[in-house]
Amino acid sequence: MIVTLYITLRYLQCLGISLLATFFFIILIDGSDQLNFFSSNNLNFVDAFTNILLRIPMLTMEALALVVMLGAILTFLWLSNSNELTILKASGKSAFRLLMPPLIITIFIGLLGTFIGSPIVSVSMRASDKLLESFNLTSKNSLSVSDNDIWLRDRGNNSDMVIKASQMNSTATVFYNLVIFEFQGEEKLNRKIKASKALLKDGFWELENVKILKNTPVENKALNLISLESLDIETSLTKEQITDSFADPRVISIYSLNDFIKRLETSGYSALRHKLFFLTELARPIFFTAMLLIAAVFLLKTEKKLNRGISVFFCVFIGFILFSLQKLSESYALTEQVSLQLVAFGPSIASILLLSGILLHIEDG
Repeated sequence: MIVTLYITLRYLQCLGISLLATFFFIILIDGSDQLNFFSSNNLNFVDAFTNILLRIPMLTMEALALVVMLGAILTFLWLSNSNELTILKASGKSAFRLLMPPLIITIFIGLLGTFIGSPIVSVSMRASDKLLESFNLTSKNSLSVSDNDIWLRDRGNNSDMVIKASQMNSTATVFYNLVIFEFQGEEKLNRKIKASKALLKDGFWELENVKILKNTPVENKALNLISLESLDIETSLTKEQITDSFADPRVISIYSLNDFIKRLETSGYSALRHKLFFLTELARPIFFTAMLLIAAVFLLKTEKKLNRGISVFFCVFIGFILFSLQKLSESYALTEQVSLQLVAFGPSIASILLLSGILLHIEDG
């Protein structure tokens, strides 16, 4: 029990050190980029610093796997340099017994990152987007998906348009049952346009079977109804802007992601990227466990200090290979060449099985 508590405290201490080091580099690298970006747009330091703080949760979550690996490396190096690892092994403690406290903590950190960290990231990223939008640093065109409809917003120089469609194709070029609400200013509705089908071309909408309900300036006068076979309406929206609105599923809380995926598929849009993100979030504890085992394989053994530097290098190198393999497999999954479950869980589970086998071989040897 005392050994378990001691290793737990050591591991938590090393995790704290690696987290602070990672946090420092995030502030140093991303902070300088944000300061340059805001200063180039004639904005002050306070606004830049606010956006830096809003981006910290997202960048920290991305680096959390590195934090786990560095924490494990520091822990095992600490035990080796003080000869505590040699004493523990001489007393009959196996490598798997020594690994249990860090393993439980690592799985717990992965669960915290998925179910607490991910919602925090989604809130901070939305706040960062709103901040940038308020300074006209991002596009004000927006998109959302409700239970039954797709909603778009197109802000032009002279008017604003709110667009509703019941369905669209996967490339965001064909929309069905389109309704355009054209506003003059913030509150005055200029006209309402309905179309059974709409094609999004370069710079304009091509509408079919159009009905236009135009507001009249005279009060208590009937609205003008015009029917047309086709109509072209200028727009600043592009299919890239619409599809990019779905490009980053991190802005959606993991608790709402499943419902959002269902609404996307009902609307006719492919939710492949969001499904993959959801599965990789669930697989985070397994991925962190693989990172821990990489450090254990190379450093949970008594050896000369000269060889420990080489072992640390191989730890970081193998961890980088596993991370790259995960990202590469995700790119194949997005092209529907590999199943999403295999991509999300496969590399981590395969690594855990392989590394556990190596650890068993080291113990038997």
